[in-house]
Amino acid sequence: MTMLRGGRLMAAVLPLALATALASAACTGATADGPARDSLGTGATTGLDADAVAVRVDWIGGFVTAEMLATRLPLVAIYHDGRVLTEGPVAAMWPGPALPNLQLRRISAADVQKLVDHAVAAGVGTEPDFGQPPIADAPSTRFTVRTAGGVRTMEVAALTEADGTGLTAAQQSARKAAQRLYTELTDLPATLGAGAVSEPEEYTPTAIAAFAEPWAASCPAPSSDGSAPSDGAPSGSAPAGSMPVGDPPGLCGGGGALSREARTWPGPPLPGEPYGAGLVLNCVTSSGGDATKVLAAARTADANTPWTSEGRTWSLTFRPLLPDESSCADLPAGG
Repeated sequence: MTMLRGGRLMAAVLPLALATALASAACTGATADGPARDSLGTGATTGLDADAVAVRVDWIGGFVTAEMLATRLPLVAIYHDGRVLTEGPVAAMWPGPALPNLQLRRISAADVQKLVDHAVAAGVGTEPDFGQPPIADAPSTRFTVRTAGGVRTMEVAALTEADGTGLTAAQQSARKAAQRLYTELTDLPATLGAGAVSEPEEYTPTAIAAFAEPWAASCPAPSSDGSAPSDGAPSGSAPAGSMPVGDPPGLCGGGGALSREARTWPGPPLPGEPYGAGLVLNCVTSSGGDATKVLAAARTADANTPWTSEGRTWSLTFRPLLPDESSCADLPAGG
């Protein structure tokens, strides 16, 4: 079984192609020489930075930890030069890898323009009445489109979770249209045609953020040689029976199979700068040569690896920075 980072299972979605909409765009003047504009004259994206996002779909909020909100990746980010970034599946194992499976595909600039035009025509930038389903812990889905006329957004609460309860017929209709757009943008091979989208490859970022928290107080920090705590309940070890239900045995060492070997942190000093008001999180950005060293170390670590920096031990969660991001400050605390 595979799953996406953060615990959501990767579901197989039946494709809903937008061939009719794209053909319509072509008939109204979308050509290689000049793609058609939407009715407000803001669809064309010529001249925008290649590293700027053209179309992006995110989950926002939801009942998850602040750490998960901070490190959440977009469901899809499509750039003006044709790069497409998505998070691929990872093995359903514990602990998971330290790095997310961030994948790069490529589409043509003409297809980027078609997707921008289609998203605008589908209502991104307007304010349809989607209602408010009675689901308190579900994330909202945010669509973002950047055109020559500016950035447009559209947000739908519990788009993939709601079953129609508490919604009017008009609201359900608006949500079905948003669901179609969601499916089209997150399944580009079906939307554009398999030959229009390159095979996925690993995306190597030029910078990476690491969110740092002190190594859990209930787990004594391991020694640098990986030796486990003794069975004599040393200072700071977890009392017997205090392990949360569901945690694998041996989580805190004690000779168990999951005793942790501390790694020396190869990047800028931890913990970095405070991140987000009221959050017990710090964030540090590694770029250039530091990013190369951090990525090399993280590829052989897992999500529960302790890291040591300047005499202290830290738990880290990594977030590769995307082409339009350069530091921790570019990552919204609201997820």
